[in-house]
Amino acid sequence: MEHSEIIDDPSQYGSKGQSWASEFVAYMKAIVTHPTYKGMPDAIKNDGKIQWEAPSNRSSGQYQFTHNKRRDWWKAKAESLGIDTTKDQWISKTAKQIHPTGEKPCKRCGEIMKIAYVYPQANLVKRFKKHLGEDFEISTMEPIHDVVQRAYDLLPEKFLSSFKKLFATKDSVVPEIGDNIDEIFSWLDDEYIPNEPSILSPGVMSNAPDRFDGFHSFNRCCRGKADTGRHAANLRSYTTDRRVFEFWSEGDWIAADRLMGLVKTVLRNEANADGGEGPPTADHIGPLSLGFCHRPEFKLLSKAANSAKNNRMSLEDVYYLIECERKGINVASWYAKPLWDLRKLSVNSDEKALRLSKMLRDNQRNAMKILCSMFESEKYAFLVYLLELHYADRKVEFENLRAEDFFTAFDQLEEEPRTTKYSSEQKARRIRIGFEALRTYIEKNNRHTFEVEVDAVSVLVEDAVNILNNSSQEILELDAQVKGILFSEDGGRSEFALREWAQSFPIEKIEPFDKAKERLNLAMSVVGKSINDMWESDRYVREEFEDVS
Repeated sequence: MEHSEIIDDPSQYGSKGQSWASEFVAYMKAIVTHPTYKGMPDAIKNDGKIQWEAPSNRSSGQYQFTHNKRRDWWKAKAESLGIDTTKDQWISKTAKQIHPTGEKPCKRCGEIMKIAYVYPQANLVKRFKKHLGEDFEISTMEPIHDVVQRAYDLLPEKFLSSFKKLFATKDSVVPEIGDNIDEIFSWLDDEYIPNEPSILSPGVMSNAPDRFDGFHSFNRCCRGKADTGRHAANLRSYTTDRRVFEFWSEGDWIAADRLMGLVKTVLRNEANADGGEGPPTADHIGPLSLGFCHRPEFKLLSKAANSAKNNRMSLEDVYYLIECERKGINVASWYAKPLWDLRKLSVNSDEKALRLSKMLRDNQRNAMKILCSMFESEKYAFLVYLLELHYADRKVEFENLRAEDFFTAFDQLEEEPRTTKYSSEQKARRIRIGFEALRTYIEKNNRHTFEVEVDAVSVLVEDAVNILNNSSQEILELDAQVKGILFSEDGGRSEFALREWAQSFPIEKIEPFDKAKERLNLAMSVVGKSINDMWESDRYVREEFEDVS
């Protein structure tokens, strides 16, 4: 069956009034069509729906023996990897090793969690509270890397002096570690987490062959109702903002991520601009979904106000962003800048700010279409170039971080080089999420998306592809390398190869890539002008502006 014929409409899945999360349905299709799972029995039903679940208690019907057939598939896969199928947990080891991304969304709420043992158990939470103080914030939904980073930032002496007591288990030997945070992360990744210590838990439990990918459909976030921390709202307050990667936003993403974390900790007692209940959340001012940069400056808003704002700008937001530009700060990503520059000075009311927000949203979707064209043309190295991986090669700190008039402020951004595995992990994650966003965008039904259909856009995109096709053999080899890693049948084993590849990716300017990007910039200028000419269109004009504060 062709990929386009597979049903990926979330409303077609679920029962008893409980629909499956759209993120989970998109994930199902991505997994079912991934080469890693080639040959999985009874993957697609005759009606085009994915047969994700294969319970062992089916007593009749066409798919009565699917469970057994899939167990045989898993056994063959394990043997091909050299995993001894006579040993305990052979099937879960296989599922973990071949998984293409190392993380999956929850069927109920859509939250994405890692399959590795990276989430604190209750005992580890108690240890952190005991040694670092009852006020130290830690959640069972938060990856241990984030917990460690926050402990190191806020209470370095207490954290380092109690390090062995925090992580000791009967099966793990905690080494003498100095005060280098990168060495701590390397130890966690290389030794501690792979041993699956009892004080950490995976984001999702193994469940092969009952589930297609070998994992429970419900993640840790929705696995139990007793723990009030186990729900999507809590989880979102702890996890990294994936939208930065999904929207292909420009900007110093390492510094911005770092500052977002500090808003939750160092600035947690500051007041919110909207007067709402704290602690504050970090508002980007210019929404990422509209193409604005992910940069280290945020407005402090209550959770309710930030959620209500969504992807809409106010007049105040537009004026503030224009003022930032006057100070020499780049606020718009390359694909949003042409339209932003054409229309920002036309905004003199909240209604027009909302109008521009709608236009920029259409503009962003057209940019995604162009990036998808590059993806389908297999210009993978060029796309990686656009992801600005070099930012991950630094550690950053904010001197005298504070809040001024409800905005984050600091005296200086201090930088140090970072060359450890944590850097390569961050780079690999950015590549995976960015590429998966393009793949998902291609497979989604986007019939409601407004597309600018101008021949000049297609010509410029084709020019960019031709420039890359005529590049040096070295650049063409980069495409082949990343293709072999991301789309191989090795599945989870490719994660380590991707980290190594990402760390070796050139950080200097690459002339063919810059020339290709110039063509895409011109293409987005055409798109921006076309949308700009619709300023008075009914698609964007509204008689009244709904207050979103």
